[in-house]
Amino acid sequence: MEKVWHSCHVAAGCGHGFSVDCGDLVRVVDLEGEQPVDFWAFNRHDSLEFFSCEHTRPAIMKLVPVIGEAVYTNRRRPIVTIMEDHSPGHHDMLFAACDPSRFEQLGHQGPHANCQDNLHTALRGLGVDLGFTPQPWNLFTNNVVMPDGTFVQTSPGTRAGDYIVLKAEIDAFIVVSACPQDMTGSCGEGASDVRVEIGR
Repeated sequence: MEKVWHSCHVAAGCGHGFSVDCGDLVRVVDLEGEQPVDFWAFNRHDSLEFFSCEHTRPAIMKLVPVIGEAVYTNRRRPIVTIMEDHSPGHHDMLFAACDPSRFEQLGHQGPHANCQDNLHTALRGLGVDLGFTPQPWNLFTNNVVMPDGTFVQTSPGTRAGDYIVLKAEIDAFIVVSACPQDMTGSCGEGASDVRVEIGR
């Protein structure tokens, strides 16, 4: 049976949470290009099991998964699998979510939208109160590891309409944040909108 897609617009700098069933598809679309998207996934029946970068890397023995590969939870179970990737394939698994302390560290004074707050706001909307922030999977994010081990942050290579499709391997809560980082160059010319589509 053909999937029926349900669409949600996520404004620049904002986040949104979704409930998905095992087997659902999640399509994340960069509407304008050069927009990083912080992505989290949690076991819908036990939010203390969640997508984990540190457990995924040894499971796949690489820094970034590719089409056909799953990402794993902190209990070493697959939680979503990449089904399609119509993007340059840059999906960072090394950087923490931006948060108030990060913006203060970069010299910003006062409140600033950030992915950490977006995560917890979205989770509360799903009935989950989490006392910590797991590292996100930074979709479309182009952080380059240099031969000497240093990082170079560059804007995503995505163009308007590029997307990735993931399949839920368990019932899950999904949270995405259209990253509002405007002080490191990682968002190109600035944060822009994304769209999330759920196929079921």
